Amino acid sequence: MPNSIRLSELEEDLLTELFNLGVGNAASSLSEMVKQEIKLSVPAIEFLSIDQLADRLGGENSICSVSQIVSGPFTAQSMLLFPEENSLEIVRQLLGNDLPDDTLLELQKEAFSEIGNIVLNACIGSFSNALKEEFKVDLPIFELAKPGELLKLSNQEKDTALFIRIDLTLSTSQITGYMAFLMGSISLKQLKEALEKMLANL
Repeated sequence: MPNSIRLSELEEDLLTELFNLGVGNAASSLSEMVKQEIKLSVPAIEFLSIDQLADRLGGENSICSVSQIVSGPFTAQSMLLFPEENSLEIVRQLLGNDLPDDTLLELQKEAFSEIGNIVLNACIGSFSNALKEEFKVDLPIFELAKPGELLKLSNQEKDTALFIRIDLTLSTSQITGYMAFLMGSISLKQLKEALEKMLANL
């Protein structure tokens, strides 16, 4: 974990379970929306520096991002991230294989923003339910850029990324995407305190 704040094994297990619940709820919502079964894998979680995150996403690949600022018991910039070709494949699967590529590109921002909104809000919702506290979530922002450029646009005070890998399985394809919660040291301390509170209430 790049920051000096460390989570215990129990805290990391709880964090994984909260994201697992959120991802499961998101999969149900997406399946209803597109009238086909969508599965999202159990998320794999790790903490990275912002530079490590940029490397993990692939320095020269264009990345589709939907991000929202989340504030409440902890503060973060939440992001849903897919390589550009993967995001177009998701949009194609959701909207229909018969759409021409130029139409898909026109619809990409709106469709992907809606997907991001569903997935990110479902994950924050699982934290909100567990803590019995409210989060304020800003409107989603869609961006398409290389990882370094995307992350430079983020607040420089956020030096750590809570990085989550998810595999999204549709009826005809499996696509790997990522979530990231960008945080500074104060936000990480708030997250640890929130997890400690949840464990104390179990």
